[in-house]
This record gives sequence, C-alpha cells and structure tokens, in this order.
Amino acid sequence: MEKWEQIHRVLQLYDQLRNGETINKSEAATRLAVSMRTIQRDISNIQEHLANSFSGQTIEYDAVKKGYVLTESTPKGIPAKEVLIISKILLESRVLSADEMKRMIDTLLAQSNTKNRKTIYTFVGNELLHYRPLQHNQPLIDIVWDIAESIQKKRFIEIIYERMDQQQKQHIVKPVAILFSEYYFYLIAFIKDSEYHSPVIFRLDRIRLLKQLNEPFSIAEKDRVEEGILRQRIQFMYSGNLVRLQFKFRGVTITPVLDRFPNGKIIRTLEDGWLVEAEVYGTTGCIMWLLSQGDKVEVTYPVDLREHMKKLIENMLYSYKEA
Repeated sequence: MEKWEQIHRVLQLYDQLRNGETINKSEAATRLAVSMRTIQRDISNIQEHLANSFSGQTIEYDAVKKGYVLTESTPKGIPAKEVLIISKILLESRVLSADEMKRMIDTLLAQSNTKNRKTIYTFVGNELLHYRPLQHNQPLIDIVWDIAESIQKKRFIEIIYERMDQQQKQHIVKPVAILFSEYYFYLIAFIKDSEYHSPVIFRLDRIRLLKQLNEPFSIAEKDRVEEGILRQRIQFMYSGNLVRLQFKFRGVTITPVLDRFPNGKIIRTLEDGWLVEAEVYGTTGCIMWLLSQGDKVEVTYPVDLREHMKKLIENMLYSYKEA
C-alpha cells in the first residue's frame, strides 16, 4: 500500500509541475500528509527520471515563487499562441467532420499547460460547441494519411470516385500531391494509361473507396510535381491544360489579385489599373472568379477565353432583360 501511495504522490507532483504550477514543499507536505523530507525525495526522484529520459526538462527552485518549477532547456510541444492560431484556422476551415474536429482541437489543447489551455478554450470553446461541418461530414484524417503514404512509397492507388451527378467510376491513379483549398482536400493525380498528360483533381470527400496497390510507379522528370508550384497554378481546383492567362484589372488595389494568383505578375501598369499575367490549369475555375469581379476585369488573352467570356456576359445580360 505504501508503494502505491508513493507512486500516486509522485504522479500528483509531476502533474503539478507539467501544468506550470509551483511546488512549495511545506504546502505539499501538509496537503499530502507526509514530511517535507519525503516531498524533497519525491522531487529528487522526478528530477532523476527527467535526467535519464533526456527530455530536456529539469526541476529548479524559483526563489521568487518560493517553490520548485519545471523548466525546459529546449522547447517542447506547440507554444500556446500557435495552438490558438491553428485552432482558429481549423475551425474556420470546416474541413473535418464534427468528431474529427473535436478530437483535433483536444489534441492541440493538450499541448499546453492547464492555465494556457483555459485561456485558449475561452476563444475557441464556443466555436467548437456550435461547430457545423460541411454537408458531406466525411471523416478525412485517415484517407489523407493513406494517400500521403502512397505518395511517399510511390504506389498506385485504386479509387472509386463519385462525381457531382452521383455517378461512380473506378480509377487507377498515380498520386502526386494533396492540397487543401477553400473547405476541401484534393488529391492531385495522373490516371494510369491515360492519353492526357495533365494532372487530374479529385475531391477527397467524394472518394468512396481507396486501396493502395502493390504496383510501384516512377515519375519522369518532365512530369515531376512540386507542390509549391502546383499550388500556384491550381488555385481553383479544376483540372485542364496549363494556360497562360492575361487580363486587365481596374480595382482600387492589385493586392487581392496577386493573393488569388500567387504566380501572377504585373506586365504593365495602366492609367486605370494593371495588366496581369498568370498560369492556371484549365479555365473553368478561373472563369467563375473573373466573372465575380464584374467590370473590374477584362480578359485579353487567350483570345478564345476572351470570346467565351463575352458570350457568358451576353447570356447573363439576356437573363436580366424584362420579358
């Protein structure tokens, strides 16, 4: 019994230290009904354990606080301020199911001591309570990890993918990247034996079955995908051939355009705006963004896209004409 009492007492003291609390020997001895010498021995045992575990942690006496505190020679875990930022971004993304989001936030909060944990929860607790996931509410953490493993091992995967019209189709693909953009995770892949050489984009929540195959793949240097560059070209998560896009922008500031097109560059400054050039895969996604800018945007190149935009605008105008 005495041995178990000692273990329980040491664990209590260690939990206090881990939570950023100060151990005063006199107070601890009174609370735990033991002598101050026993408390000192317990602290020494914890100190020895920390030294043997190479944790980077140590116990020191703080003269100002008049007690023992846990210090770290190297940073451990995630700083509280970063836990708060990550939690806020996660909750705003709505990317995870309700269960996965709660588990993820709890894991992040566990990186902080009790005091900081309470502070962070003050800012995220209400959002977590009223969290509303996307309509699909699909668990995604495991599938993201499985795809990441397939990319790392360079193994083909077999998927059954459900399109927007709810038709399902089987594909064997070469996975090359995972991206997150505006609420959704996406798999960037090349379809095996396809006549098309551009990457195809699959939304992860629409993958109904995923199986890693034993068949390895290799990537030719010309097809090698760098996620950083890919991210700059696939801003709208639509696939297609690589297109060089030019348009005039007549907004108050060019900043939102360059934020939307990370590889965009200003070709020329105009009297009433800027001429911008960017590279995108396909035009379906960027057309929706271009139209959302109203008369602030005028596509100049490629010519066929400019004509397509004119046709779309004419159709919009026709829809608003009185009957």
